[in-house]
Parts: sequence; C-alpha cells; structure tokens
Amino acid sequence: MSKLSLLLFAFGMSVIGVQSTSAQSDTARPSVADTAAMLEVRLTDGSVVYGSILSRDRDRVVLRTVSGARLELSPDQIRSQRLSAGRVVGGEFWPEDPNHTRLLFTSTGRSLGAGQGYVSAYFLFFPMVAFGVTDRFTIAGGTPLVPGAMGTVFYLAPKFTVSRRERSALSVGALAFALPDNREDGTVGITYGVGTFGTRDHAVTAGAGWGFRWGGERSSLSNAPVLVLGGETRVSRHVKFLTENWIFTSGTGGFTLFSGAVRFIGDRLSADLGVIGAADGGGCCLPMVNFVWNFGRDGARSP
Repeated sequence: MSKLSLLLFAFGMSVIGVQSTSAQSDTARPSVADTAAMLEVRLTDGSVVYGSILSRDRDRVVLRTVSGARLELSPDQIRSQRLSAGRVVGGEFWPEDPNHTRLLFTSTGRSLGAGQGYVSAYFLFFPMVAFGVTDRFTIAGGTPLVPGAMGTVFYLAPKFTVSRRERSALSVGALAFALPDNREDGTVGITYGVGTFGTRDHAVTAGAGWGFRWGGERSSLSNAPVLVLGGETRVSRHVKFLTENWIFTSGTGGFTLFSGAVRFIGDRLSADLGVIGAADGGGCCLPMVNFVWNFGRDGARSP
C-alpha cells in the first residue's frame, strides 16, 4: 500500500507540474490561446478548417484560420460547419476531450452540458447511454450486451454537480444495479462524492463512495468507504494519459485496484486502451478497452 500511495502521489505531482509548465508556456507564446468554441468547417474535398468567419455573402465566405491565415471560399466548397469547443496550441486547434466527464470507469467531478450526451461501451460489453438534463444534472443507464451470462441486470447512474469553477468541479451521484431475478438483494450499488481539480487537459480526480443495498429483505449502507484517486494529462492533440485507482477499505488490510491507459481523442469519439490489476500481489494485468461517442448540442461547455 505504501508503494502504491507513493506512486499515486508522484503521478499527482507530475500532473500538477505539467499543468503549471503548460500554463507558463501558454503565457509565453502568443500563438496559444484558450477559447470556448471555434468554428469547424468541413470542405467538399474532405479537409477540415478551424477558424472564425470574417464576412459572408452569396458568392464568398471569408475565414480567418487558427494560424491567422485569411481563407476565401465559395459556398459550394463548404460541406458543413459547426461550433467545436477546444483551444488553440501553437497554431493548431485541439478539440476538447469529448469524454471529459469520466476517467476510465469512474466519474469525474465535471458535468455534461444540457442537451449533450454520449453512448459508451466499457470493457466492450457494458454499454451506457448518458444525457445532460441540465448543465448540472446527468442521468445515465444501460444493461450488459450479454445479459444472460450474468443474469438480468440494469444499471442506473444519476449525477448532480454541486460546484463548477474554472479549475474545479464537485459532484455527487450513484451507480445502482437492479437485479430483477434476485428479489432478496433488491438494488445494490454505490453512492459517491467526487472532485476534479485542474484543466480539461491536466487534472487530478479524488473521491469516496459507500456501498448500499436497497429493497429486498433488508436495506443497508456501508460504513467503510471506497477511495478513488485518478489523474489525466494530455500530451498531444489526440493523446491523453489516464490512471484510475480504487482503494477498498473494508476487510482486513483492504484491497487496491490500479489502472493506466492511453486515450485517443477525436472530435466526438474517444477510445481508451489500458490495463487493470490488483496491488499487494493480487495479480496484473487485465486488458481494458472503452469507447465513447458523444452527441447533442454543439459548442456547449462546462468546467
């Protein structure tokens, strides 16, 4: 446990260090700028241009690209256009991580915007659909792709964001598993609180959850929390490194799961490839593959 704690502390410090270095670098370079949204213009030849519209008429559309170039187009050269949230780094547009509300499995403190949502597949066989009812309240749920292999299970995950600031977000929520075929157990799950501190590119997430059983023959709430510590750091336009680690405090000596992954970032689709294992001689490692596709209102942004 002590070695793992040192490892997690070192990762957290490295994330904070990268964030500080990035901020200093961004300040030093005028070509780097934060922006809430940038116009994404897809052309009929398949190319994509990011920038802002300077002028428009029936015969001509004039754009200023993120690199500062002036581009004149005819309307029939433009296939589509939409707002895309992100920032400009060294004259290149970095779209925001579309899966910013989750690490590898656990939730971050961030929220979806109202009207935004995603369809995900965790470990390939556990799909989930989430939707932002408001800028602070998200509801998600799903059922395994092969329900017969583990009985009939439905899971539901409501989440409410209590505080949203430029570099922090705090949320509370639950992940509940309904077991229709096992009425004695009723519904089991975990209720949690989680906070994320940092930017969309470099942040640390920490939280705690308590297992519960509701309905059936009896209801209960665990008094031994499950602790979660994770982090994320983006290294390029399309690549982010993540770690997510669970410390179970119940039982003699407790139990720890650790994980690490690479996230490949697209405009609406992200994919996580990583490993998960147990500390203290519990074994390592199982492969982990996640996919998330985002949909909904373009240009929405939450801290």
